[in-house]
Amino acid sequence: MQEMKANAPLLCGLLVAFGLLSGTVQAKEPATQPNIVFILADDLGCGDLGVTGHPYARSPHLDRLAREGVRFEQAYMAGAWCAPSRYGLMSGVFPARRFAETRLLPVDRPCVTRVLHDAGYATAHFGKWHMGDRKQKAPPPEAYGIDESFTTQSSGTGWSAEARKDPHYREKTASHYVNLTIDFIRRHKDQPFYVNLWIYPTHSYINPTPEQLAVYQDLVVDVNDFKNPLQRDFLNLVAQHGDVQAAMRAYCADVTAMDAEVGRLLQALAALKLEENTIVIFSSDNGPGPLCNNWDNVIKRYGERPLLLNSVGSAGQFRDRKISLHEGGIRAPLIVRWPRRIRAGTVDRETLWCGVDYLPTVAALAGAAISAADLDGEDLSAAFLGSPQPRRRPLFWSDRPQWAALRDNQWKAHLRDDQFCLYDLKRDPSESNDVAGRYPRQAREYHNEIRQWVESVHQPLP
Repeated sequence: MQEMKANAPLLCGLLVAFGLLSGTVQAKEPATQPNIVFILADDLGCGDLGVTGHPYARSPHLDRLAREGVRFEQAYMAGAWCAPSRYGLMSGVFPARRFAETRLLPVDRPCVTRVLHDAGYATAHFGKWHMGDRKQKAPPPEAYGIDESFTTQSSGTGWSAEARKDPHYREKTASHYVNLTIDFIRRHKDQPFYVNLWIYPTHSYINPTPEQLAVYQDLVVDVNDFKNPLQRDFLNLVAQHGDVQAAMRAYCADVTAMDAEVGRLLQALAALKLEENTIVIFSSDNGPGPLCNNWDNVIKRYGERPLLLNSVGSAGQFRDRKISLHEGGIRAPLIVRWPRRIRAGTVDRETLWCGVDYLPTVAALAGAAISAADLDGEDLSAAFLGSPQPRRRPLFWSDRPQWAALRDNQWKAHLRDDQFCLYDLKRDPSESNDVAGRYPRQAREYHNEIRQWVESVHQPLP
């Protein structure tokens, strides 16, 4: 028995490899399909939790989730802002292929909720949607295999105009979405369930309630508490145009309030005796906002109002923020807990995971078959189970025609306005030193590869 346990990661990797070679993503059918809850924060930076190094923000429940599962240090989203990231998660396809043109999640292609619904799961989506709106006459959530929903920015039912007038409306939505999730889980505890819990924190406008803000009323910010010089520069910029002390107190209060809601959900799973066989996944849709090099537009648009000035999230050691294809714009926290299968306290520093991998990975864990030929993402379920897993293909990003990026092993390439740059992230995680001249062979290969990909993304997938 001990020998079988010791060889479990190897066996899991062989099973994954076999599935990939066969062209189908399918896990071995478990005795009991796991429940899955995917919590997606909004604009939370990869350095914004206690467990990821924030000097002030308190996140005890998410820190505990990381201690009880696996935390990834090289996790990405498929886009640098909300909508394309969500498309990549649901579809397993790079957003540049189709979403950039339609802004819609297609109903005639595989998506997470439909794949799991067809595999016998009860499915729900509570929170932000942002893949089509009423103006586009977008399909309702049930068109995607979703049994129950309460969403924002979609054609489905959601918040009334009256509710949105509450000055703390955004802060109160997370509590409501968690209530809906707990109720859904309670009603479906005797069958496998899947829930997208896509909450609004820490997206601006940040306006904590007095109770939430009281937790940080004595916080005094010292920008030198942040190790990243880029974050220090950003906070100094905030201080020039607003109150950095008030901004940090509000932001940390938002993080802690969100963490408390996650804690309520985890407590409910334990009370219902469901935590052992429930996979809880936590991430964020992109890096923290706003974009530093767009500050003049922020000031012009919002004047003295703190609408974006209080969004002072941290991208950790990485360059730039939301909207940027540099690491700070697309890196995300990623934590996965499954007590039945994942060894507690695992930290994965090797696996390059991206949002497009979510669909094939979750399908494999649930025992649902999908065609890998239709996807850009890869089945990285072995990594979700605690064994680092190499990618077979590079990752690509292109939210806008003038900027594309590629990640392959330690190399990160950018093609922006016909200017090519190459970075060695192993030695230079902040993308500060262009090494294209030092490594001409790699530069030539990646330059050609990224150009070919940009030209191909408007063509149908094979």
